[in-house]
Amino acid sequence: MISGMSAAQFAQQLIGADRAGKDTLYKGKLTNSKTQLDAYTLLENNMKKMATKLSEIGGDATKGKIATVSGDNATATVKSDAPKGNYDLSVHKLAQAHQLTKTYASENELLPASGVISIQVGSDPTKRMDIDLATINGGAAISVSQLRDVINKQVGNPGMQASLVRTGNQIEFMLSSKESGVANQVKVEFNGADWGMTERRAAQDAELTLNGIDITSSSNYLENVVDGVSLELVKVHAAGDSSMIKVADDFEANKKTVKDFVDSFNSLMTQINQLTRSMGVKASDSSSSDKDKEDKTTAVSEAQIGVLKGDTSLRLLQSRLRDSVFTTASNGMRLSDIGIEIGRDGKLKIDDAKLTDSFKSDPEKVQAMFTGEGSYVKNVEKTLKPFTQFNGYIDQKQEALNKQIKSVNDSMDRHNYQMNQKYQIYLTQFTAMEATINQFSAASGLFS
Repeated sequence: MISGMSAAQFAQQLIGADRAGKDTLYKGKLTNSKTQLDAYTLLENNMKKMATKLSEIGGDATKGKIATVSGDNATATVKSDAPKGNYDLSVHKLAQAHQLTKTYASENELLPASGVISIQVGSDPTKRMDIDLATINGGAAISVSQLRDVINKQVGNPGMQASLVRTGNQIEFMLSSKESGVANQVKVEFNGADWGMTERRAAQDAELTLNGIDITSSSNYLENVVDGVSLELVKVHAAGDSSMIKVADDFEANKKTVKDFVDSFNSLMTQINQLTRSMGVKASDSSSSDKDKEDKTTAVSEAQIGVLKGDTSLRLLQSRLRDSVFTTASNGMRLSDIGIEIGRDGKLKIDDAKLTDSFKSDPEKVQAMFTGEGSYVKNVEKTLKPFTQFNGYIDQKQEALNKQIKSVNDSMDRHNYQMNQKYQIYLTQFTAMEATINQFSAASGLFS
């Protein structure tokens, strides 16, 4: 033993002292590179989220329309291209699917062992089903419930649904057309003659008037009945009654779209500020609106504050983003015209009342500020593109950092190998020294 330690312990202590400096150096480099890589990934996620939001805003998002219908006789849905206006609707008839029944004693009652049941839907010869009772079950008779299953599972079913209605002491075998309207009327024959089914509900087209124009439809859902306007008929109006359909700009939806633009802008500006500055900025330094939208893919941690402070390109990006919203839009309007100003903290702030008034007074001009060439959305998109595109600035930074991390890991592996070799040398030397000391101790004992 040397100073009360084994040779291995003594060698380990010397190696620990030898490697401490480089261990600290490599660990610091690795931690810094990984923190920067995570920061660029975080920034990339936020930029991509913003790009997606900008794409939505730059489309039809600021052209939202809303339709209201008085009464409960119909509902309406609208697209952004629907013309604003009022429409008087009167529903005279609802579309109905044809329905027939035939009475049996029970669902197990057997049908004739031979004969052909033919089911025709409308006048299209391809919408026909023939069931040969002599062959359908290998020559054996089938029951009423089996006929139901044969019809429903038939590959060539022309648009027919079979079901059983149990009345308590008998069974009603029911056939219903899957599609409503007169054109989908059902005809059922047995060996070429009427099968004797009872009509429970007649095939019927929907009939309505819209601003005095007579309209018929095989369905109660009328898609694009007016450009961008679709109707779902619910019930018939009483004689002389009608509903008013009003198509107007959806101010609340349009305002939300503009607020989304502002939130996206503020979120990115805050994140760049947090990652590139080390003083006076906290991870929680964001508005409540930003916090509501913040998630794990865009939230900056305390450890990441200022980690990219040496990146002048990001500071330049932040400056150009501000410039992109300070400029005048292609239609001559500025954000301040609709109640959006930039505060001392560099974030955009909205005057809700002024924004509402802008949409109400001239919604088309407000929409033009955010759509098409020369709009604020396009300006921001162009500013972000060099950073977000494939092999753009962020990709290049990530690639460089990944190379740095690999290089540091390689250096650490070489360092570990060298230290292990040195440890083996120390261990051999101290083991030999320990053996020599033990020999001397044993020899000195002979003279005591």
